[in-house]
Amino acid sequence: MRRIFRLMVAGAIAAVLVPSLLDAQVRVARSGSTVTSAVAVYNASATMRVSGALEVAADREVTGDVAVLNGPVVIAGRITGSLVAINADVRLATGARIGEQLLVIGGTVERADGVQVGGEVRVQAEVLRYSMQGERLVPEEAGRSDWRPHWDGPGMEDRPERYTDLFYVAAQTYNRVEGLPILAGPRFRLPTEWGRMQVEAFGIVRTAGPMRWDRGTLGHDVRAELRLGVKNGLTLSGRAFDRIDPVEAWQLQDKEAGLATFVLHRDHRDYYGRHGWEGALGGRLGEEASLQFVAGSETWRAVEARRPFTLFRDSERWRENPAMDVGQLDLASVRLRVDTRERARSPWLGGWYLSADFERGSGTLVRDPGPSPILNAPEAVTYTRGFLDARRYNKLSPGTEVNMRLLLGGWLGGDELPLQKRSSIGGPGAVDGYDFRRATRDPVDVFTCGGIDSWPGRAALCDRVAMAQLEVRQEFDLDWFRTDRGDTWWRPGFNTHGAWVLFADAGRGWRTATGGAGIEYANGIPPLSTFRTTIGAGVDFGSIGFYFAKALSTGDEPMNVIVRLGRRF
Repeated sequence: MRRIFRLMVAGAIAAVLVPSLLDAQVRVARSGSTVTSAVAVYNASATMRVSGALEVAADREVTGDVAVLNGPVVIAGRITGSLVAINADVRLATGARIGEQLLVIGGTVERADGVQVGGEVRVQAEVLRYSMQGERLVPEEAGRSDWRPHWDGPGMEDRPERYTDLFYVAAQTYNRVEGLPILAGPRFRLPTEWGRMQVEAFGIVRTAGPMRWDRGTLGHDVRAELRLGVKNGLTLSGRAFDRIDPVEAWQLQDKEAGLATFVLHRDHRDYYGRHGWEGALGGRLGEEASLQFVAGSETWRAVEARRPFTLFRDSERWRENPAMDVGQLDLASVRLRVDTRERARSPWLGGWYLSADFERGSGTLVRDPGPSPILNAPEAVTYTRGFLDARRYNKLSPGTEVNMRLLLGGWLGGDELPLQKRSSIGGPGAVDGYDFRRATRDPVDVFTCGGIDSWPGRAALCDRVAMAQLEVRQEFDLDWFRTDRGDTWWRPGFNTHGAWVLFADAGRGWRTATGGAGIEYANGIPPLSTFRTTIGAGVDFGSIGFYFAKALSTGDEPMNVIVRLGRRF
């Protein structure tokens, strides 16, 4: 059995905030996500904290906020503040009264008649993985940071509601074209009674050699956003940039792609240069839904793989970064995001994640000739392209999930798609039983649609891709990590709550014209019998998961062993 270890594990423990700031942030956090609100209440100095079971009798009154870790919780009396239950079931008996919010994470609520709750009741079925730093509870990432729409500046989601950084330094995803891109510059966020203002102005320094005073080493990314409405409302934003971005990035998380590059000398993405501007007008419904109308103009350029350092196999050559089409395009798009996964127990509205993009591009391009020695002349190009990522999370019980994902993307009309907008499939995160963009014993290339043999770097040439994923999760406890019968020892990245995972994937790509037998399908979706399928099993410990995946469609494919940081999807 050939083992293909895709990713290596690297974690970072969250920085410790000054305790005196926590109480001031509780009021703001209560309007945010369930996890943010619950953690803020738990860490507040005035909160009564209980580890293990809690029972409040009918004749008892507890003043202030109460936070319970690893319950269960039975309330028959009164709590004047909020009740937070983390990884605990809550039972509210007849006559129970809670003065403010009831927040339950990783458990259920049983509510009798005559119960009074003065504030909002929020229940998140997903167990919270965490570590303890003294008396402070620090939630693990566990892949949930991408579960909520947020201002997507580097580190922005980790900052308090109001801040000013006159000089801020951050890094982005390590890759074979830029090395480690370092961002430096000022940023600030200012909340107001009517909304919020956010501004950041970063210069970009790319560390891959050779470093020169040119666009290969230097870039910029400047953004500004004005939000009207504290929770719901309109957003108006603008951006000017000179960046190097991936052609497609939906298969793996940024941290997974970066670690695979830095440690294993494997880059699972292709890149191109973007220089231009864009403006956006949108609306938001809290943290669960957003709709944006985006328009801008960009100049595209091809970039080459350089020589960034890697821990292993540093002397080997990188996979060639495929050449891209070059030119200037005006772009207009509509972007929809819906995320209700924190309400997974709601039968209709909860447990959904939806990301949909519709893009129209128009301009002039010089298309890359690929393996042909004939240079192409500039041509006018107008195209439309769509992308849909729809996921459904079903919580059957506190420890059992059945989750589904459907992904569709590609050409919708107009001229042939530029190389920057084409797709591929196969490998980690996209039909796991096969190698990256490759089926070694498959005579038909349904993963790159012709880019494996003839184009440098296994270029992505598919006009359309489709993929479906199904997984079943069952949580379990690691009893040998328990320090006593009443509590659990939690470790960052590897803790006593894990989940067994069984999964199946099916997917392929195709061309709408000039693709050859088995690759070209001008109309509709190819027959389901032509999709490549895999099955697998693994164990997810929160911040890291280990999986075995085996191809079914091509029986001779070797089994893959895959390491993921966080959830598969």
